Amino acid sequence: MNSLIDKSNFIGLDSCTWLFSGAETPTLRRSVEAVNDYFMSRSLGPLGRERNAMIESTCKQNVAKLLCGKAEDIALISNSSDAISIIAQAIPFRQGDNVVINTLEFPSGVLPWLALKKRGVEVRIARAQAWQIEPDDILALVDNRTKLVMTSHVSYMTGARLDYQKLYRELNQTNALLLLDATQSLGVVPVNMEDADFVVCSSYKWLLSIHGAGILGVNHKRLHDIVPVSAGWRSIQNMFSSTRFESFEFHDDARRYEQGFPSYSTVYSLASSTELLLDTGIEKVERHVLELGGSLIERLKKTGFEIMTPNKPSKRAGNISIVCENAAIVADRLQKENIYLWGGDGRLRVSLHLFNDSTDIDKFMELLPACSSNV
Repeated sequence: MNSLIDKSNFIGLDSCTWLFSGAETPTLRRSVEAVNDYFMSRSLGPLGRERNAMIESTCKQNVAKLLCGKAEDIALISNSSDAISIIAQAIPFRQGDNVVINTLEFPSGVLPWLALKKRGVEVRIARAQAWQIEPDDILALVDNRTKLVMTSHVSYMTGARLDYQKLYRELNQTNALLLLDATQSLGVVPVNMEDADFVVCSSYKWLLSIHGAGILGVNHKRLHDIVPVSAGWRSIQNMFSSTRFESFEFHDDARRYEQGFPSYSTVYSLASSTELLLDTGIEKVERHVLELGGSLIERLKKTGFEIMTPNKPSKRAGNISIVCENAAIVADRLQKENIYLWGGDGRLRVSLHLFNDSTDIDKFMELLPACSSNV
């Protein structure tokens, strides 16, 4: 099975097998060009700022298309952890309210809610069964004091994909909001921000960009319900108003969550990488990784490895997780063979994206048995 795009589009893929996209992706050559474009724009003074604004607008439009939303509903924050914390602080929790999370969440989706416990907010935890969480597991913990449900679309731990759309339909019958972390899905499978109240995502994983930005998508139905607790010059309508020392008004769109300039080098890179994804087509990317992942799962099973990730295509995305007690050691051994993947927390994680092909799977399967023996 061939890759969707030639590996020469990336730096370094001629000398390694990259199965590491769940952590971060290799550098796109066009990202280097985009960042250089940013540096050149800086030398243009006011004209450079105009170009920054244009690229930022393009970036938001591209991200909005990937999320099936509108550019004005997209905010660019410093990182996804900050985006989650911004929402956690903005929601008007009262003592006795609760939040529902689950045991497949990355720490950034856990810690902001634990911090609320000192305010009397209860944190309820849905526990995975056979490495999976179903919507009903979460809904069973929701009651009339539930303010928010936080869940990942695709688990960083197991690679399992949650039916967040079913979850959201059910939550709409309650008072609870849904915050969806799409960090392990946006850029590799379809995501629709209309089927959540908030969506967050990192810039440097499946979106093929670099570190420095967190995406916050705000469902327009919730824009005026949840007001930020802090303000910055970019979040308000007129920073030089005649009443600026007495009062201010937030923007009427997602910019209200942006307090200052974003990392423009990242914005330039993200505008370029999301253009590539849109031109390729997310549905094509999804079909590619599901077919390649299905082949890998079958080969792993025949070799006797235990798989945490569901085999059913609708239940997974680009991550395939393998039970491995000494995963860090195995990953280190594979790294010495120029095979990059994540190892830790009792599992190896193979991440497949549009640049991966059958030769990557062959190389991994050739060396995995030897690298995982005697550990």
